[in-house]
Amino acid sequence: MAPPWKALWVVAVLAPALLVACDRPSPSADDRTLARLKEEAARQDPAAAERLAQVAVAEPAATRRTLPVPKQPRLAAGPLQMEVVALTASQVVEGQKVSLATEDRFLRVQLAVKNAGAAAATADLSRAALVGAGQRTWAVARDVQRLAGTAALVSGLAPGESRDFVMFFEVPEAALAGGLKLAVSGAEAGRNGDGVISLD
Repeated sequence: MAPPWKALWVVAVLAPALLVACDRPSPSADDRTLARLKEEAARQDPAAAERLAQVAVAEPAATRRTLPVPKQPRLAAGPLQMEVVALTASQVVEGQKVSLATEDRFLRVQLAVKNAGAAAATADLSRAALVGAGQRTWAVARDVQRLAGTAALVSGLAPGESRDFVMFFEVPEAALAGGLKLAVSGAEAGRNGDGVISLD
């Protein structure tokens, strides 16, 4: 995850709150917390704090873009057949009450998993990671997972059953330029060679 000054919790109603601030008798606890975060960020890197503040109040859709599906999106992990079906990059992830913004990028990976075996199997994507240039790795962004309501990354699958898993990773913009791979713990080396799915 990015250092504290690079990620900022934002109240989902921040813009309306700013518009009606004059009507409030006193700041709420959320407002005070946000103000303290902004002050800390400004002390550490004023320019970065300003950029992040602009992202935080932007429309989430304005920071979101759909990335091409990988050319070879499949991987076998024992009886489990895995396939990347969607990739999306954004700077803001929304929850019911709050949003999370980053100066980097949140990469949303949607993975379809099917149990092709004859017995029940467990899909465990909790230790999935992205691998970039120079073997740099990024684990699943747990706080974003919880915020987006996609925290559950372990599930039992009956024979023939399929389900989609959604994983969020926080990576620098440069990492999206190419060379990223999704590594799944326990995946068998197969046609992809080393138990990973190239996201190019």
